[in-house]
Amino acid sequence: MLHLPTVIGISLLLNLLICCFFLSVYCYKNQRCYLYFSVACGTFASAEVLACLRLFIDQPFITHYFADLFIIASPVSAIIGLQKVSSTSKSSTPYFTTLAISAILLLPLYDITGGQLLTSIIIASLFLHAASIVHKMNTNARLQQKILLYCFSIHSVIMFAQAVLIALPFLSASFNNFSQSLHVILINHLILATATAIILPFVLFADLEAKLQRLVNRDSLTSLLNRRGFFINGEKISRQVTSAHQDLSVVMIDIDFFKKVNDQYGHSTGDMAIKWIAQHILHNLTSNDIAARIGGEEFAILLPEQSLSQAQYTAQKICSAIRENTLKYKGHSLKLSVSAGVSCRDNQSHSIRALLELADKRLYVAKSQGRDQVVSAGPSITNSKSHFAASAR
Repeated sequence: MLHLPTVIGISLLLNLLICCFFLSVYCYKNQRCYLYFSVACGTFASAEVLACLRLFIDQPFITHYFADLFIIASPVSAIIGLQKVSSTSKSSTPYFTTLAISAILLLPLYDITGGQLLTSIIIASLFLHAASIVHKMNTNARLQQKILLYCFSIHSVIMFAQAVLIALPFLSASFNNFSQSLHVILINHLILATATAIILPFVLFADLEAKLQRLVNRDSLTSLLNRRGFFINGEKISRQVTSAHQDLSVVMIDIDFFKKVNDQYGHSTGDMAIKWIAQHILHNLTSNDIAARIGGEEFAILLPEQSLSQAQYTAQKICSAIRENTLKYKGHSLKLSVSAGVSCRDNQSHSIRALLELADKRLYVAKSQGRDQVVSAGPSITNSKSHFAASAR
């Protein structure tokens, strides 16, 4: 069996370190979830210290009452922190109320077995609720989420089991020797609480990394992918459709006479025009397609499983939708149009970049032929330098 003083020592040290870590992150980022997680680890460590003081001082109000109160405050703080992470709009008041009621109920019970029983039931219920919150969380750290869910769930079961073992002697005199089982439960309680504290940072920072990736790969004006995001996602899709021997098409779209919009109506109207065009593009795509703003007024679309003719039809739908609608902004009514070039992979060696360059060449042809049209034939990938390549320099 594990040595209890060793388990307590390791648990205390780890919880204090994680408490300081969360506190330092809170001071840097000023996000309340980190403060609550720091409090959760700190109160748990404080409860361990107070419980250990029972061996040295005879002050039950300190070593029992406050120890039980702190051990309840730990999951309460963790639950509030989880709510902050999941951005739920629920108030924290019910949890503070639970803590206050627990403090009142424990006052007449803390020095008897009833206090331990009540504490076990409250903690078990809180861990069960925490498991429910974790289960509903939308996080990118799927593995850590499952581990955290298991930790909270198992912890809840263990604390309910402890409550049953404590209550059994009150039901029958024959049930009076569960010290060994309670010893095992205590060790598991310490291990699970510490494991939960260790896993929490992985969940938080996996989500933070995902948010940073979204910021890096997204255009702030339209919320479409930017050039970097287009190539990253495009290469992934390209590998998938290549292995499945499927078609892959690319469309380049450019707003016609966009400079005149900025010059005549101002840049705020120009920004609105770009957002308006982006909305029409998205409205005519499926969930499998990806769209990006790769330049000032240039957009790129990746169409997996679409042949050249199908991609041309999609581009025509977008052009027609924009042509047939009117942008109304700041009292102005703007008629906009776009030109498009379409390319399709006819050889598996053609990369996304090569297809984009070919689509851009055909876009340039559409521009030179009068704009407001789609071109899907003309220059090939093996032709000389494209308008796309030239503009990239």
